Amino acid sequence: MRVAGIDVGLKSCKLAVIEEELLYIGEYDIEKLVGVIAAGIDAPLSLPKTGMLRECERKLLKLGIKLFPSGAPFFKPIALKGMEIACELRRNGIRVFEVYPYATRVLMGIAPEARKRTKDGLFEITREVGKVLEVPTLTHDELDAVISALTVREYLLGRGFVLGGEDGEIILPKRKELISQGRG
Repeated sequence: MRVAGIDVGLKSCKLAVIEEELLYIGEYDIEKLVGVIAAGIDAPLSLPKTGMLRECERKLLKLGIKLFPSGAPFFKPIALKGMEIACELRRNGIRVFEVYPYATRVLMGIAPEARKRTKDGLFEITREVGKVLEVPTLTHDELDAVISALTVREYLLGRGFVLGGEDGEIILPKRKELISQGRG
């Protein structure tokens, strides 16, 4: 099963394509998605009906998972870019999910305390991801794309769930199963 993960940035979007192994990591390019059946986008794919938070984000906070509110003015351009990518993927027949790599890390125990923007934190997260998927040295954006793809894979294999509300939903893996599965 070929799936993808996309880390959305305003200047650059990173793409990871995985099957049994990492097939592609780099800049987002629709041409690299041949054979991909589903993709996880690391950006809000909807905006709150009112206020700063969507219902699914309030539920994440209740799980103890920190986040940026999708209704915050500074975050809206990322959400709009994510929605644009989602439309492009759907036009190409790819199933689209909103994902949140940090939530995946917390639920799966993938170095949840590590800070991805530090050298040591990035190393620790990469090492933990490497237990289930061989990966080269990655930037933090590339690592988020890989974790996004892994989240989709877990969900499609029945090892995930939807955290939703009337104004949006995020897919998440079940706790710990990714790591206990091991690589292979």
